[in-house]
Amino acid sequence: VGSEMCIRDRLFAIPIFISNLFQQLYNAADSLIVGNFLGGEALAAVGSSGSLIFLLTGFVNGVALGAGVLIARYFGAKDWESLEKAIHTTVALGLAAGAVLTVVGVILTPQILHWMGTPEDVIGNSVAYFRTYFLGSIAVVMYNVGASILQSVGNSRSPMKYLIAASLINIVLDLLFIGVLGYGVAAAAFATIISQSVSAILASVSYTHLRAHET
Repeated sequence: VGSEMCIRDRLFAIPIFISNLFQQLYNAADSLIVGNFLGGEALAAVGSSGSLIFLLTGFVNGVALGAGVLIARYFGAKDWESLEKAIHTTVALGLAAGAVLTVVGVILTPQILHWMGTPEDVIGNSVAYFRTYFLGSIAVVMYNVGASILQSVGNSRSPMKYLIAASLINIVLDLLFIGVLGYGVAAAAFATIISQSVSAILASVSYTHLRAHET
């Protein structure tokens, strides 16, 4: 029995690990494609925001996982009414957090980049990239909320599949917007917004189906 539980735990954890890797692929893909098509200054602009995006993603993940603990408890107890309320509350908090991040991020982007010591010769492109990225904060938060809900009820594979699909969409859109259409660094962030919105919608549909099925 112990070995079977260990195997199940590993099978559950592996998709989460893969998801974390693909979540970092967004900025890596943007950097690679921007560097190839737009040159060194544009690459430096995207690269300068990488650490901040990593911190933002980690913060959102932490909050979402914290909410997931309560959802897992109600799901395990088969308390469907409390589960429904917990999901509603988590989604509402996610939307509110995404809205706040959007407003604060768009307004404070130049100051944040100055605090990070971003070189003056790339600050213009950095502001364009990161400000556009912040416009998609709700998508980032809501994917992580949806993934946390699904993982809390034992489904770690679906969020992984959605994130892999979104990462591939991001690469295709980067190549289209920058390589084919010749847009600037902001287009890379816009491609990320679209792809993350896709993953957020897929996760939302999945946990909405769960709620309908269980309640």
